[in-house]
Amino acid sequence: MESFGFLYTLTGLLSLPSGVSGDKIIDGTEAVPHSRPYMAFLMVKEKTKSFICGGSLIRPNVVLTAAHCKGESFILILGAHNFSKNEKSQQVIPVQEMIPHEKFEEKTLKNDIMLLKLKYNATITNEVKVINLPSKDDHDFKPGSICLVAGWGRTATNGRVSNTLREVNVKIQEYCDSTSLICARGSDRKGTCSGDSGGPLVCQGRNNVPTAVGIVSYASSESCENPQRSNVYIKVSAHLRWIESKIAISSSA
Repeated sequence: MESFGFLYTLTGLLSLPSGVSGDKIIDGTEAVPHSRPYMAFLMVKEKTKSFICGGSLIRPNVVLTAAHCKGESFILILGAHNFSKNEKSQQVIPVQEMIPHEKFEEKTLKNDIMLLKLKYNATITNEVKVINLPSKDDHDFKPGSICLVAGWGRTATNGRVSNTLREVNVKIQEYCDSTSLICARGSDRKGTCSGDSGGPLVCQGRNNVPTAVGIVSYASSESCENPQRSNVYIKVSAHLRWIESKIAISSSA
């Protein structure tokens, strides 16, 4: 495992709180510790700043996230609930390769999808598990479906990120481009905020199996708390061929 020293330095730069006020991702709740074992915490480092994102473990050595979460280097933690603590369940695994979509557009966030190949396989435990991806025929996830999104992002528009994983139920909306995007929002203020990017939109698939249907991408310009804000997710089923091809190429390298 890598040293946690760099992580603690970055948490200081981010002015992370020792505790989190309020009870929300935005109006959500703290997740039951390790109930979302597919979640990956990402600390992304660039020359002038550091920021956090989420991700999901889709293979023992592959994490799915958003392309706008790319950076010069990462600290990637699996099995975390409180990422600022050295929990026994945590696995800190170096990122060997960053694979953003070739047609990712930074201005429009089109094709906002990225794979992170890990240096070695995660150890699968009760706290660290892979999540299923949808099939190409994902008609089970229609507008009106209730799904879940989790993350360590801000708990208010100008607030601080959360040390502990938080989650909220959201409903798939009708008004998105259904071929490549999903819009989902909870009642009233419930939704995502800065720092939740890259995390999975998880719906119950066939046989009630949790399935990573979307990737947190962007939102409309309203504040995180605004009930009119739209939360937009990349539709995973629209990129299955890309995901499979990149995993195959990376595995053969």
